[in-house]
Amino acid sequence: MSDEQKNQFEKAGEQIEGSLVGEFFLMLRQNKKYWLVPLIAVLLLFGLLIILGATGAAPFIYTLF
Repeated sequence: MSDEQKNQFEKAGEQIEGSLVGEFFLMLRQNKKYWLVPLIAVLLLFGLLIILGATGAAPFIYTLF
């Protein structure tokens, strides 16, 4: 199939090759949803705090608050 016969959907599908995180950031860039980046970062930090709160690092984390 030549490039002339491919529709726009097929061309877009060929461009995306990578990990889930890479595709997510590609979607953010294409749709200009840059305001989601700080939101995702805060959610990841809270998740990290929850995970570390269940480990031996908990006493050190609790002193931050």
